[in-house]
Amino acid sequence: NTYLPDDIAVYDCKEVSLDFHPRYCCKSKEYIYKIYNGKYRNPFCARYAFWYRYSIDVDYLNEEAQAFVGKYDYSGFCSVKSDVEDTVREIYSFDVWREGDYVYFKVIGDGFLYNMVRIMVGTLLFVSEGKIKSGELKDIILSKDRARAGKTAPPQGLYLNKVNY
Repeated sequence: NTYLPDDIAVYDCKEVSLDFHPRYCCKSKEYIYKIYNGKYRNPFCARYAFWYRYSIDVDYLNEEAQAFVGKYDYSGFCSVKSDVEDTVREIYSFDVWREGDYVYFKVIGDGFLYNMVRIMVGTLLFVSEGKIKSGELKDIILSKDRARAGKTAPPQGLYLNKVNY
């Protein structure tokens, strides 16, 4: 850890075979997206959380987020610049909760497309704003149409929290 940048820490390590690839050998990844949901902008968290001033009903969004759970073609939830061939991913869980002025989105899956988590969060914020109707997420996923999903949430607040091998 002495030689690593401040934003990376190693907790454990194991010897692996020479054909091991850290990206392709993982079983699942866990991302957390953090929103500061206070009435006023907080300059102390501006680099670490997305400030979203509008009220968020976390129980409602948590229920809506369950539409993402399952194995689907998520081509409508990746950057248009992506050139990946296989866009099928399995989402194991998606949870939304509040801790004070912070709202957390935690998604665990077998893999993610470029900007997928940020687009999922942006889409849930569209649901929160009423721009996407309740119960419509499953149809948007199945349509594979990027134009039907929400905006891409900004990078502040996105964390790769855990990689499971």
